[in-house]
Amino acid sequence: MNKLLVGLALLGGSAVSSHVSALEFAADDDLRQQVERDKNEAHWSGLPVWGDKVREMGYELPIPVGIGIYMNSQDVEYIANDDFKIAATNGLLGKAGDHCNIWQDCTTNYSIPKSDVDILGQDKSIQLRLDAWVFPFLNVYGLLGYTEGSKDIQVDLSNAEMEGDPFPITGVQFTLPLEYKAYNVGLGAVLAGQVEIAEGINPIIITAAGAITNSWTTTTDSTILTTIGAVRVGQRYDVPYGKLAVLLGYQYQSISQNVTGSIDLGVIAEELHFDVDLESKETSNMSVAMVYDFGYQKEWNIMAEYSFLNWDQLIVALGYRF
Repeated sequence: MNKLLVGLALLGGSAVSSHVSALEFAADDDLRQQVERDKNEAHWSGLPVWGDKVREMGYELPIPVGIGIYMNSQDVEYIANDDFKIAATNGLLGKAGDHCNIWQDCTTNYSIPKSDVDILGQDKSIQLRLDAWVFPFLNVYGLLGYTEGSKDIQVDLSNAEMEGDPFPITGVQFTLPLEYKAYNVGLGAVLAGQVEIAEGINPIIITAAGAITNSWTTTTDSTILTTIGAVRVGQRYDVPYGKLAVLLGYQYQSISQNVTGSIDLGVIAEELHFDVDLESKETSNMSVAMVYDFGYQKEWNIMAEYSFLNWDQLIVALGYRF
């Protein structure tokens, strides 16, 4: 929300074109003010609440209702919350126990300490977002999304238990590669405001956001719960054909997932059943974002945000307000 400085665009013109008459200047000024009034008239939805009062104070409000497509890519490290339980049928792991007969199918159970399990995940998702400014300072939104992801679970059996006894061989390691597709729903909210510093200096924009999403995977028996929080601070500038906001942010992201299912690892195990609870290793990150609003009523916007420090993440979005 940027405070309107009525007639600011006319100051340079009056200095360059001294022959413009007072009548022409007044007519031009009236026209510009009428355009601004039209742009800030009450919305068909009646939102936001208290919008008329805020406009009377001279503030420009965004169009209250919007829809957007968000594309997200991130690489995240995870840790196991508890010991990793696997049951191997046949193969080297399945027939490693003394209870097995090499001529018959055999299943051997293992318990691996969580400290000997490393997980690296990669996710790419597309989200459809519908939002509304309920109050001039509060935006609420809903998400529907689709994700394609993978997790490489690296397991060290040096300290594992096999059927309750210590695993007899040290230095045995293997990787459990998991690929999945998921569908998610989510809800979120954004608080937004600005601080006036001094005349002639763009206001400082401050936003605080929070969201929670739940995903259901189609290729493993898993659910993914993601909780997100962010605080962003920056400024908004007049640029050709629109306005550009540049924001520096702090992010909180917590991802927890229960992963169960089975996979064929060939000679290691013809069928390996697994069960582990995961959570993101790091929860804090930094980000830099840019939002470009354009169109007659700033109804279109493009957003890009890159997150760095503890994990890499890139979000690109296209939105339309109506």
